[in-house]
Amino acid sequence: MKRMDNIAADMIPNRLLISIVIIAVITILVFFGYKNLSITSSENNVEQECREIESELYSMVSSGVARNLSDIGSDQGTIRSCCMNLPDNLVYLSFGVDPDPKNNGNYQSGLTLNGSCIFYKIDGGSKKVIWLDESFKFREGKLFSDKWFLKGLGQGYIIRGGGKVNLVFELVKKDEELLILIHGNDNIFP
Repeated sequence: MKRMDNIAADMIPNRLLISIVIIAVITILVFFGYKNLSITSSENNVEQECREIESELYSMVSSGVARNLSDIGSDQGTIRSCCMNLPDNLVYLSFGVDPDPKNNGNYQSGLTLNGSCIFYKIDGGSKKVIWLDESFKFREGKLFSDKWFLKGLGQGYIIRGGGKVNLVFELVKKDEELLILIHGNDNIFP
């Protein structure tokens, strides 16, 4: 009987080690599951915000009045103001441009597909894109003498990081081409 007690006593450290390993594996699985769920939830949140903006802008483009950028005295075009509550783990949200086409963290301006797109990326996730109808042509605006004009030759608008963001979209036209001018300055590119 004494020999059985010794064998049982020798098994206690092995059982303890196995229990610790099992608890560690379960903890790791829960951690990665939560992280993936957080990324997916944030991506769905951003997509929902973008779809709501798309809906608002669709009515503006289809029935709004555009301000002529060539005529300085022209009245303001149809405006839509949108408030977004973006997740804290947002890397970027851009209108009209893929700010990181090489996925290396070096942001660049310009336009992608004539500005008819929305790109976003959540930290830990992959880049997502929403391709829009050709009537959506986003351009970043710059304030000059109390009026908004195209910034540079025309570039997309980039939001970096999450939080509460208010954007104003104005329907404008340049050389008979309808554009959606975003009132704001992302301070990324001059």
